[in-house]
Amino acid sequence: MSKLLRNFASGFIGFTNRSLIKNLIVITLCVLFLFTQIFFPYQYYASADRNGTSSFQVGIHYVYEQDNESQIYGEVTRIYDLGFKAIRITLECDPTDYNNTQNRKTDIFFSATDNYGLVVALVIKNLESTDKVDYYLNRWGSHIKYIQVMNEPEASSPWAVGALFSDDEILTNFDTMYSTVVSHHLSAQLYTNFGVGYVLRTNVPIELSKKLDFVGYDVFMDSFLVLSPHFIQNLHQITNKDVVITEFGMSTSNSQAQSDFIIKGLNLFKSMGLKGCWLVYWNSAFDNYGIRGRPAEQAVGDWIAQNAN
Repeated sequence: MSKLLRNFASGFIGFTNRSLIKNLIVITLCVLFLFTQIFFPYQYYASADRNGTSSFQVGIHYVYEQDNESQIYGEVTRIYDLGFKAIRITLECDPTDYNNTQNRKTDIFFSATDNYGLVVALVIKNLESTDKVDYYLNRWGSHIKYIQVMNEPEASSPWAVGALFSDDEILTNFDTMYSTVVSHHLSAQLYTNFGVGYVLRTNVPIELSKKLDFVGYDVFMDSFLVLSPHFIQNLHQITNKDVVITEFGMSTSNSQAQSDFIIKGLNLFKSMGLKGCWLVYWNSAFDNYGIRGRPAEQAVGDWIAQNAN
């Protein structure tokens, strides 16, 4: 009897060990498959030698309102000389005073971009008044190539701290601003940019894209850069619109890390066949996103000279 029990125990342990090994193998293979699915697209585009699109547009957001009037024309010249083709700006003006300092800065800015043939992308902030937008577009609308209607609407909020707009509020606010913009009958292309949070509210880009010429996607963290091919391809699939990287940058005091991150992203986005990537920022007084006067400035200029037409 004891021999029978020993044989049974030995067989059971052997069966259990084999089952455990099989389960571990299956789990390991599943984990490897998951990691392959997550990281393969990035490795595919980042490591292979591909030309991508032949007309990749590199742009940058210039916070010209933070500079003196005397600086602005020269800064646009510097941006142009580096090879940038587009400058993104935020709608800033004073409708109550025609010769207000901010309005004069905007006049100087558009004088410079017109002279150099740089295209301008205008960002309309989420809580901007329609009267202010009307004033701006009446005065400077003819100079603008792209207009961003709302900024990352999936994460937009009212003035209340910690609150988020409901989907209906987002759509209502978008329609209000969209109607204001199209009433000016400009030739500008319209877009809205999204962050990674859009995956939790995919109905938002799906609905908004019906009235847009293309959609934007924003990438800031190194981890999101690795995952960005998934989000970019998904955003393209659900909206059926071209995707442009409308905000790309890294806020860090480590200039080498910033430069490496930006060049890595430019290589990735171009190899994916995207039409363009706009950096944030040229200058920025309140964080470390700006590339002006840092190694990334020349690194990006060199990259443009070698890669962008």
